[in-house]
Amino acid sequence: MTYFEQIEHCRLCRAELPGNALITLFPFPKAAQHFLTSKQLDNESPIELAVFQCNKCDLVQLKAAPVSYFREVITAAVLSPHSRTTRLNEITTFVKKYNLLGKTALEIGCGKGGMLDVIVDAGLRAEGIEYSESSVEEGVLFERSMICGYLPDQKITKKAEVFFSFNYLEHQPDIKQFIDSIYTNSTDNAVGYITVPNLSYLLESKCLYEFVADHLVYFTVSTLRRAFEFNGFDVLECQEINNSNDILAIVRKRSSLRLDSYMEEVNSLSAELNTLVDKYVSVGKKVAVWGAGHRTLALLAISKLNNIEFIIDSAPFKQGLFSPVMLTKIVSPETLEYSDVDAVIVMVPGIYPQEVLNIVKNFKRKFNTYLLEGNKIVAY
Repeated sequence: MTYFEQIEHCRLCRAELPGNALITLFPFPKAAQHFLTSKQLDNESPIELAVFQCNKCDLVQLKAAPVSYFREVITAAVLSPHSRTTRLNEITTFVKKYNLLGKTALEIGCGKGGMLDVIVDAGLRAEGIEYSESSVEEGVLFERSMICGYLPDQKITKKAEVFFSFNYLEHQPDIKQFIDSIYTNSTDNAVGYITVPNLSYLLESKCLYEFVADHLVYFTVSTLRRAFEFNGFDVLECQEINNSNDILAIVRKRSSLRLDSYMEEVNSLSAELNTLVDKYVSVGKKVAVWGAGHRTLALLAISKLNNIEFIIDSAPFKQGLFSPVMLTKIVSPETLEYSDVDAVIVMVPGIYPQEVLNIVKNFKRKFNTYLLEGNKIVAY
């Protein structure tokens, strides 16, 4: 997705956006920071602001290109003593609740760094990233740790254990890319604190003039939750704040599923199977396995169990064929009954093990019988 072009696909899920707008507002200001000098008045031309909703993920958004300064945090507001105390209490509660004291934090789109002071006072080691060079220069004068840049376009030297984004996400032309960049630049299990304007408040108050060319996306609680859940984060909390004007989401980077730790148990079962079969084969006896389902065939292959006599299965379409990898013949239950096999290992799932054990028990010829229960071989 190119930053400075109108789009036709969703900024989050990439589905094609509908052709018809939810609403079109005209005449409309080009941007929130579009102020004119007296010499520019004759050339002023308003825009038509069209608002769309993705049919796939429900995200409300503009198709328009972003304003030229979308990477920068531009605000005339300064934290009042009351606002600062309120924010400090909120961030301190967050830090304590999620046991984050002393961790490294990154504020994404930090402006001149006023909130960095609050984050530091809440007990975090904070750094901010801001695209505006002049804002960074001013912030550094106050001894704030700041870097000049735009997160999707660069990697942070030290990954963040905690990240913050205060009403910045709605400006981004590519929501998926932006959240992906947060994922890349944060540690495993990193926790995030994100606020955005609340579309639900705009709709409930019927203030359609709250739409603005600067805000390319408009979140509800459900779509903000969906944006992070679809892109590698678990949402721990998501709620309306500031008298429902904004939404706060607290998220945690989702850990990748680790399956390697389970392999130890599979290896143990494979060793147990080989030991059991070798006990019979080493003295000239024969072992068969009952069950040609996918789990049994996989276990036999992983275990390299190539010294069993045959595999029994009651499904006629499998009989006469050979198993993959081990190339062991699959036969009918009747073949087992009249064979010279000495032991049978039953490996069938669900409700079938007892049924198979009863069949084997009623054969005229008797066998030593074993059953795979969980990841153990049990003698019956």
